[in-house]
Amino acid sequence: MRKKAPKGWIKISDFEELTGISTKTVSAAIKRGYIPDNFADVVGTSATSPYYLNPQQAAVCWYKSLNAAHPGQRKVRESLAGYIKTFDKSVIEPAAKEASRSTPKISYEDAQLQEKIAKARIAELELQEKEGSLVSRERVNDQLFAAGKELRDALLTIPDRITDLIMAEDNRTMVYNTIYDAIAAELQKLADIQIEPNK
Repeated sequence: MRKKAPKGWIKISDFEELTGISTKTVSAAIKRGYIPDNFADVVGTSATSPYYLNPQQAAVCWYKSLNAAHPGQRKVRESLAGYIKTFDKSVIEPAAKEASRSTPKISYEDAQLQEKIAKARIAELELQEKEGSLVSRERVNDQLFAAGKELRDALLTIPDRITDLIMAEDNRTMVYNTIYDAIAAELQKLADIQIEPNK
């Protein structure tokens, strides 16, 4: 927290006007460390004191910390790039050139080697599955779904099975134990279920 904003620093509301990025998003970026403390800070001593920041340094740091391939970060990164271009195009241009480069070509021999490696990995996975040390995700999901459905059906039958027993009891402890034991028995069945890889 600073008592006075350093020279050249501006409020995040002014930064929103420069970049088009909402103050809420800017505040979140500061709190998450995308904009370092030495380029952004609260100015004032009251609970509602506003954030100030060094606009150029904050924009560059934030821009470099974002992932160009991440869909959720792309829009903010593009907004920052538009602002950064107004004072330092060199920050943006290398990234643009890098993205425009074509995929490096590989030799026929390298391609064959990569294909052999891929086939070997597939064969290894198939062997592990046959030996039972590897279980497919689909099989696990199917068995978990079946177990969940069985547990659900079992829990829903508990009231029918124990209502008469509970109504015949005057002892609260016995009623509690009857309900508890019925639920615990069904949960124990779920705990005893094992994935069977060969099925």
